[in-house]
Amino acid sequence: MAKNARTSAGSKLAFPAILIIALLVILFFGVIPVSRGITKTRASIVELQADIKDQKAFIPIFIPMQRRLQESLPEEISVNELQPLKIEDLAELPDVFEALARESQVELVSVTPQVRSLQGGREMLRVDTRMRGEFLTFNKLLNGLNEMKSVDSIDSFSIKVTDLGHEMNLSVWLAIQ
Repeated sequence: MAKNARTSAGSKLAFPAILIIALLVILFFGVIPVSRGITKTRASIVELQADIKDQKAFIPIFIPMQRRLQESLPEEISVNELQPLKIEDLAELPDVFEALARESQVELVSVTPQVRSLQGGREMLRVDTRMRGEFLTFNKLLNGLNEMKSVDSIDSFSIKVTDLGHEMNLSVWLAIQ
């Protein structure tokens, strides 16, 4: 019986030790990672709530803008369908800008096609122009530029006052094929 008493005392201590180890393993591998995930999720929820609050502040601005976008444009504003220039027509580009400048009553100083903009198979050509004239005539020039079907976008636009008058630097992207 003495041997049985020792075994039962050892087994009495082994069972709680195994139970404590199992609980620690569950705590270490189960509860702690889940609690970290919950903490991250709570932080992202707080962040999303702040974003939603910010977006709700813009709703009074956003809805009228959406309505205006859905309305048709006034008759004064024309939207041209983009028609790319042919490579063969690029030699006439200075003449096109000269005619545009003449119609707008400004002096064309330079037209510089940026050949590097064609690298990588792009179908867009950047053209830098410089013109001189009266400030109010530049509006006519921009309207004429809007009528050009090959103009995709205006890249940069600046007006400087020089000794010779107002000088406009304009960079446009032309669609080519």
